[in-house]
Amino acid sequence: MGTLTDNLPPHWDLRPSLLYTNFINSKVVTGAMSHERDDTEWLKRGRQRAAAAQTLKKPMIGTEICAAARALAPRLQLRDVWHLLKQMQQRDLVLCLTPRLVTGRLYCLTTKGRSAVQEAFGISITEPPSNIDWQKYSWVVRAKTRRLTLIGLGQLEEKTGEPQTATALRKRLISEHGVGLNPVIRSLKDLLRLGLVQQAGATQKRRCTLYTLTPAGKRILAQLQR
Repeated sequence: MGTLTDNLPPHWDLRPSLLYTNFINSKVVTGAMSHERDDTEWLKRGRQRAAAAQTLKKPMIGTEICAAARALAPRLQLRDVWHLLKQMQQRDLVLCLTPRLVTGRLYCLTTKGRSAVQEAFGISITEPPSNIDWQKYSWVVRAKTRRLTLIGLGQLEEKTGEPQTATALRKRLISEHGVGLNPVIRSLKDLLRLGLVQQAGATQKRRCTLYTLTPAGKRILAQLQR
């Protein structure tokens, strides 16, 4: 049985036609099909976007980002921050470290995001440490008294070289932040459950419990103080 081309005249040329090349702009096709985007210019174009990107120098929750970014974009609102974070996640510039949490979600720049911020604003940002439990970190930063208690305990320990009582910690915090004794005690119990604080005996006279930071608590304190 012959092929479909057996009956064609011998002068017919069966090579593919190149006529389509006269009607297609290869530059347009290449640009449309390319997945590369200029993230650097995109970050610089919006004032609020630029403010949020420059603020994310370490893992932060939405309220932290909003408060810090207002120094560069005073009209920024929390709803704007959530919108910006969603856009930046879609571009693989931002990563959520605690996606399972309903509140207190932590966000940080990805490797791609850090490169874009470096190029756009000249800000060098290091990769978040891998030895921190970010869920516990979120539980600390989203509660003001819990955060102040951890920081205050760390500062007192560094100053005195000794574990501290809740009363001593409260005396330090009340002068600057107006924190009462009961909130400090509740925060210490929360930090005990999180494994960030541990009991270290008691005082000799009144048998008041002494508290000290655990290694995990010290790592979180170091991250808080960055």
